[in-house]
Amino acid sequence: MKKLTTMTAVLALSLGAVACDAGGDMDADTTTAAAAAEGISGDWMIDIDSAEFESSEDEWVLADGTYECKSCDTPYSVPADGEWHAVELPGTDEVMVEEVDDRTVKFSGRHEGEVVYESSMTVSEDGQSATGNFKNMRGAEVVEGSNRWTRVEAGADGSHAVSGKWMYDDVETVSDAGLRASFNVEGDQFSWQGNSGSYTATLGGEPVAVEGSDSGEMVKVEQIGENSYRETFMRDGEEQGTTEWTVGEDGRLNGLYRNAKNGDVTRFSATRV
Repeated sequence: MKKLTTMTAVLALSLGAVACDAGGDMDADTTTAAAAAEGISGDWMIDIDSAEFESSEDEWVLADGTYECKSCDTPYSVPADGEWHAVELPGTDEVMVEEVDDRTVKFSGRHEGEVVYESSMTVSEDGQSATGNFKNMRGAEVVEGSNRWTRVEAGADGSHAVSGKWMYDDVETVSDAGLRASFNVEGDQFSWQGNSGSYTATLGGEPVAVEGSDSGEMVKVEQIGENSYRETFMRDGEEQGTTEWTVGEDGRLNGLYRNAKNGDVTRFSATRV
């Protein structure tokens, strides 16, 4: 599986409590202006209903007892026998693939002997869509969720139902721990903390390590507007993708993620909590 969790979200929280006082309710323009003036510093929760995806095709093949992920970074092939097999993937050195039945496959990944994710994919009876469930153990809290794909191209005759080309369609659920993020800007120091790790970078400075990353991820940050910042993620000196964060006039935090490897784009927004 290529996507365990992308930029995803939960129900929006009201900004009404951010700017009010004992003297009575503030009007909407004043409330949103005050929220925007606070900038990016603070705690945020991504809104699941706001997520929009422009995804490249995923391609998987399961045939003759072997599973192949053609769209993974890096592509790999292992027996689908429910046993652990060595791979060379960022943050994952062993995978397990199990063919549950003619429509369902389970996946697990380990890093240095520790299970870091579990997921499954079940194809609909008509073969045109699929649903997935995932559990990500890489962070301080286990993050669980579900997602959905739409078929683009069928697999070869005789192959398992998951075979073929698929388009990532939607994230349906994600536990709160995977959706919270905290930012802090003091002078030229930009800090981020989430369930999966943290970092502090100098704006416009050199890349720094993401603490908690087991794949050697680095990030550099630059300010691109009054309330706008761009994170550039790197591994082994190669750009992996960027996320642009902008606090809008309505006080919401808008995110735009671009995957440098496959061109995927994800748009989403968050509310201050």
